[in-house]
Amino acid sequence: MKRFGLVLFGALATVQCGGDGGGTGPSPNSITKTAGDLQVAPAGTALPESLAVTVKDQSGAVLPGVSVTFAVTSGGGTVSPGARVTDAAGIAKTRRTLGPSAGTQLVTASAGSLTPVQFSAVSQINGAVNIANTTTGLLTDTVGAVKTESLTVLVTDQNATPVPGIAVAWTSVGGSVSSASVPTSAAGLSKVRFTYGTVATSQSATATVTGLVGSPLSISLNATAGTAVSIVKTLNDGGTAPPSGSVTYTVQSRDSHGNAKGGVTIDWAVLSGGGTITPPQNTTAANGNASAARTLGAGLGAQTATASAAALPGAPVDTFTTTAAIITTVEVSDFQFAPSTLSSIPSGTTITWAWQGTTALHNVTFDAIGGQPANITNRTSGTGTATFNTAGTFPYHCTNHPQMTGSVQVVP
Repeated sequence: MKRFGLVLFGALATVQCGGDGGGTGPSPNSITKTAGDLQVAPAGTALPESLAVTVKDQSGAVLPGVSVTFAVTSGGGTVSPGARVTDAAGIAKTRRTLGPSAGTQLVTASAGSLTPVQFSAVSQINGAVNIANTTTGLLTDTVGAVKTESLTVLVTDQNATPVPGIAVAWTSVGGSVSSASVPTSAAGLSKVRFTYGTVATSQSATATVTGLVGSPLSISLNATAGTAVSIVKTLNDGGTAPPSGSVTYTVQSRDSHGNAKGGVTIDWAVLSGGGTITPPQNTTAANGNASAARTLGAGLGAQTATASAAALPGAPVDTFTTTAAIITTVEVSDFQFAPSTLSSIPSGTTITWAWQGTTALHNVTFDAIGGQPANITNRTSGTGTATFNTAGTFPYHCTNHPQMTGSVQVVP
């Protein structure tokens, strides 16, 4: 009886201290790719071979019953199933359907806390993967010009091998391309001629093969103005100024499409009314503009001056007209008086200040120099008047905004 008791005790001790009775069993120690990596297939189709991983334990033995998760991480498309348990050989598989675009597409397989493994596949569109710009030559020319070298793109597969027969769609902004669609040649090239538009500005052409890496591909160009053929009045023709007052005239030299073009010599001259204009000659700047300061004569009525460009076809001449008149209204806006200076105002004249619906309160306050009229109080709209009965120059300002200043010069 004693011997039987010892044997039973030993058996119980063995069950409690060893093997599966007291442990958790083998656990995953590694996950490796065993099939399906680096496949190539048309976009949107299923890869011909399943993606497969093998899971092993610490001893290197294959491990069944382990849950493996497959996930798309790049390129779109799907995996089915998204999770699978390893079989008796420690293998888990899934089928990969590629996304709609070309290029490298990725899937990861993970099991518990193990570092995931990554599967890579190449998706092609009609055998092509990439589109790249291979255009040569200058990308700037005058409006209306045809670019000497063709605009060119290269279509290749994942190994940089040219792919022929790929239809490349061409569009343009600003200019025009010679064809809306050009298939790639045996060298994988699609080419079009580009004609610059008539506006001197940035222009572009775009080559598109939907789904390829690099598509749509935009090529930037720039059109510059052509030869100047005309001058156009752009500032202060037909205005009004006080006698002996000043006004600035501006002309712009332009090409046959109306684009500003610099470098044209302009001659300025007084035509009628007396006074002066300076400088007598200058050259249009890069923006096509040239300006001169006109000081009117002392008389009233229309006074004229000319701007001429003898070097242009037909030697064009522009005539500016300014009417010399007594200005009796000053506009009050945020934050200025316009005009700020009134000259040669006859004694006894009433001047009107007209508020332009300002946000802030403005007033007209005259310097205390003697002979000045009464001030005009704060307001944001409406008008105020002052009559000048004494000759002299009468400065004024807005007390709320000292930077707003003006003056009225009164003559006997």
